[in-house]
Parts: sequence; C-alpha cells; structure tokens
Amino acid sequence: MKFAAIVISMLVSFTASVSTAAPMQEPKKNLPISPPSKAMILPLKKIDNPGKLRAFCAVDRHCSLQEYSVALGVCGLFVIKDGAVRVEMYNNTDKIRCDTEDNGIGKLFGVASVTKSITSTLLAQAIAKKYDLQSKSDFTGFLEKRQVGGFLMPSERKAIEQGYASVTLDHLLGMRSGVRWREYANWPFRSDADRFDDRVRLPPRKETLLEFAAHYKLRRPETHKFNYSALDASMAMAVAASAVKGGHLMKAFETGIWSMIEAEHAASWNVDKEGRPIGSCCFRARIDDLARFGDFVLNKGKGKMPSAWFDFISAPTKESFDLEDEDDGPDDSCKLGYGYFWWLRKGRDDFTAYGRDGQFIHIYPNERTVIVQLSDWNLTEVPSQARCIALKTQDEIVQQLEK
Repeated sequence: MKFAAIVISMLVSFTASVSTAAPMQEPKKNLPISPPSKAMILPLKKIDNPGKLRAFCAVDRHCSLQEYSVALGVCGLFVIKDGAVRVEMYNNTDKIRCDTEDNGIGKLFGVASVTKSITSTLLAQAIAKKYDLQSKSDFTGFLEKRQVGGFLMPSERKAIEQGYASVTLDHLLGMRSGVRWREYANWPFRSDADRFDDRVRLPPRKETLLEFAAHYKLRRPETHKFNYSALDASMAMAVAASAVKGGHLMKAFETGIWSMIEAEHAASWNVDKEGRPIGSCCFRARIDDLARFGDFVLNKGKGKMPSAWFDFISAPTKESFDLEDEDDGPDDSCKLGYGYFWWLRKGRDDFTAYGRDGQFIHIYPNERTVIVQLSDWNLTEVPSQARCIALKTQDEIVQQLEK
C-alpha cells in the first residue's frame, strides 16, 4: 500500500507540473532578417530634376513625374539602370505616408502582395538546392508532377487530403490550385483573406497554416481557373519549409536570398505561429534593398541560383492571360497575365511584382532597368485606372532613360 501511495503521489505531482507548465510562447508578429557582412554598392548616376520627367496622370494625359507622384500617392520611387541609381524620389504630406513614418531612404517600407514574388524566389532557392534543379526542363517536370501533399508528413497530408494535398506546384504557383477561396468580399460578408489574417497572421494566432488550410477543399467538379489566393501563396511556404534544414525558413532566407542580393540593411517578415514567414504578404525592407532584389532577378540570380528559374517565371504559358476581372486599361500595355507569383505583360518581356495599393518591383530585362514604386492607394484617392497609369508611367521612364 505504501508503494502504491508513493506511485499515486508521483503521478499527481507529474500531472500538476504538466498542467502548470507555461504554454509555448508564439513568436512576435514580425521577425528580423539580418543583412550580410558585405553589401552591393549602388553607384549614383542620378539624373538632374527627375520630377520633370514625363509621366501620365491619366491613361490619355501626360504630366510631369512630380505631378504623377502626387496624383498617384507615390511614397517612394527608386530606379536603377545597369546597377546604378538613376532616380530617387519621396513624398511627404499628410495624405502620402505609406504607414505613419516619413518616407525616405532610411524607412522600412511594408509591402503586401509584392511579397509573393519574394516567396516565389525563396521557394525556388529551396527546391533547386535540395532536388538539384538546374534547367528549365528540370523545373517544368518538377512543378508539373509534384503535389503539395508529397512534401508533408503523413499526418499533415491527411489533414489537407480534400484540399491542397493533390495540388501540383505549377497550379499552386499559378494561382490555379482549384481550392475554394474568396480573396475579397463586400459587407456583410467576410473574405477568406480576412479570416487568414485573424487566425494565422496576426497575434494572438489561433491556428497553424496547415490547420487553417484543412478547412479549405477543392472545388467540385475540379477546375483550375485562375483565382487570386493568399492561401495559395502561403502554402508555397509549407513546401519550401520541407526543403530546408529543420524547416527554418527565416534563416534560409537570411543566409540565402537576402545574402545573395547583398542587401545593405536589416529587414523583417510577418510570421505565423511556427515562426515561418507569411508567403502572401507583409515583408518590410528599405527601398534600395527592394531594388537590389529586383536587380538580382534582372540578372537571373547572378550565378547564385539557377538562371533557368528566372527565364521560367517570366515566360508566359497558354493560360497566363486567361484571367477574369484583370482587364485594366484601354490597350494591351495595361493588360497583365500571371506567371509564378509574378505579373506578366502581354506581348512584352518585362514583368513585375505588384501589390494592389500601388506597389511595384518592375523588371525590364532588355533595358537593364528596375523600377521600385511604393504607394498607398488606401490613403490617396487615385483614378480608377491607377494601375494602368502606373504601368504607362514606368514604361515612359524607361524610354526616357534610354535616350
């Protein structure tokens, strides 16, 4: 009896210690990304009076670049050509803020959907290294054949078996997963993107990414039409995590892409409950480092990543321009298609990372130019065809720099 009493006492003590143990603390909303020891120097070859460059203030009306930047609520504009800074402009008024701090070279700008293009590059870095992917055919075969569930643990795969488990990577990266998702909604309805923010992105987080994704099923009958989805972009991170040691994506990005572009400054990324970056949005960096990222893409990875990947993401497919509700302009120059988390131009070779509030990292391969535009169209009342006006202005800047 004495022995039994001792055992019971030990069990009670153990149970009490477990029940009173502090729950695992979730990470902060944003985690830091340190720069490498050596930064890429951006030579200064700025043009005189950049505000006087010709731009558009409407799709059919020219104006000065200064007028454009005010009319389109541009917080910062940064242009590099052949690796040198040609244009750098900032606005600071009550209506042009991009968050609350003053706009300038020292500011950490938050980017929304532009982040998806960074996610695409991080995924490519991870799978290229782990699976030795080098050529375009390597990437094509891999993305067309491999399903999301194949990268997960059996229990994780089972949780999403009616949804993402059978989605191929090419459909995931092309926003054609076929999983039911409503990115936007009007009151009194709530969008799935809002639910994602509440449950996965913002503290206190209620679910892990895969717990949240388990609620979302494939459409029946199965279809792979384009459907813009933050969850598709976030699930790309689950795949990337499986390809890096310990699943430590933030460290993989810090020692990988952020080091490869030779960033000069620290950055940060909104993370989920498990400390993994949110693939769909919420990266914060200085404008010159965003330009360095663009220059890295322009130069096809600079020998640090397979160059075939950058040809791959910018090459249109037969479905790239088969998008509903994406006709934004009077001519083909304003019509966008979708690549692998990058937006493509119809009949052109330039392509862009794009965020709906007027954020761009626009790559012009032939002209060796990168344009970073950071705006906040939530604060500024902009014309209905603001995206088209921005694209036409960016094209106009490139043409003038060619003279």
